[in-house]
Amino acid sequence: MPEMNYSKKLRGWSLSDADAAGQLLEVTCQFCRTTYRYFPRDLLKLTKNISLDRLPSRFRCQRCDRADYVSLKVIQLWGSEYGRLEVRRLVGINTVKKPIWEDGVL
Repeated sequence: MPEMNYSKKLRGWSLSDADAAGQLLEVTCQFCRTTYRYFPRDLLKLTKNISLDRLPSRFRCQRCDRADYVSLKVIQLWGSEYGRLEVRRLVGINTVKKPIWEDGVL
């Protein structure tokens, strides 16, 4: 029997489920081969609790600025990976104030 499509496996799994299981989310740009790993708890501070198959569309590669080549993989941590695996942590959130103008007649 053929292997199930990976995106269908992610459909039933949400950010809070991955956080409760102690997993990491590995986001890879298939165009420039850049990989970043995130904790699901950090991503829950930025977005609502969505299924993991819809999460890659919210990412954009910081190196090549493309969003159409981004893929997501769920990683279960092993004991030997602690202290070696590079993970991005959320330090702070900056909000940008952008003025909205309207043209009117006196």
